[in-house]
Amino acid sequence: MRSVILSAGKSCFVACPGCYNYFGRTVLDTSQVVRFAAALRERFALEKITVGGGDPLTRPDIVRLLRGLHSLGLRIYLDTVGTAFLGAARIRFMGTGTAEHVPADHVAAVTDLIGIPLDGSTDAVQEQFRRHATVASQLAVLSLLDGVGARLCVNTVVHAGNTEDIAAIAKLLRRYTAIREWQLFQFMPIGPLGHRNRERFLISDADFERAATTARESAPGHVRVAAKSTSGRKHRYLLIDSAGLIWTPEQSQATAWQSEDGNDRRQLIGNISDGDIMERLATEETAVTECAA
Repeated sequence: MRSVILSAGKSCFVACPGCYNYFGRTVLDTSQVVRFAAALRERFALEKITVGGGDPLTRPDIVRLLRGLHSLGLRIYLDTVGTAFLGAARIRFMGTGTAEHVPADHVAAVTDLIGIPLDGSTDAVQEQFRRHATVASQLAVLSLLDGVGARLCVNTVVHAGNTEDIAAIAKLLRRYTAIREWQLFQFMPIGPLGHRNRERFLISDADFERAATTARESAPGHVRVAAKSTSGRKHRYLLIDSAGLIWTPEQSQATAWQSEDGNDRRQLIGNISDGDIMERLATEETAVTECAA
């Protein structure tokens, strides 16, 4: 089965002009989400789920959700800016107010990998893509998680504004022994914001490969570098928003990235509460398998 990404929250602590995501308007009941994950495990032998944004730490019962998914025997990857690990955090995108502090050790106990974004070695570079997440705040999150024994991954979106900063980012990673992996994502011009602001961030395949080579040459010895191009990620994700809506980006049948794949459209599959959703997903997975072949 494709990688399943669950948007646990409907808001975020940052405002990224290159964001690919569509945010749900509500937050589905946790017990319903866990039941759906259990059904995916039974029907499709799902082994791993990524809990991502809208930032999962904006969800009031995020620890309860993670524990429920963990109880199913799933491997759980959590992608978060991590702001609420440091204390009560202001919500800045698709919502207002403040999210309560989330204990980092509680989350580390029920996750297999926690992904933290770092898109620059200075605030001038970092905030081109990920506003309201300073380098100091991200390093503080990494330090805190390192101290509670979390298994960490650093996520960097490689775009036109940070290709010359990759080696400097690598130097910042050396102090954190809990970092297992450094993922580099070639900017993908999809979604409402990512497509609208594509000209600011678009990067060629050749430039992305050069950045990946720099990362491999500069990364600390204990960190594995994973370079994820636009072509390599095409047709790889099944996304679920906080309200339970299941979708995928609208992309051509070609396996390699095409210019028409950069758009702000998505293909809606259904909602996790639909009675026939497993049959619809089975049809979708068959179609993707045939396309890849």
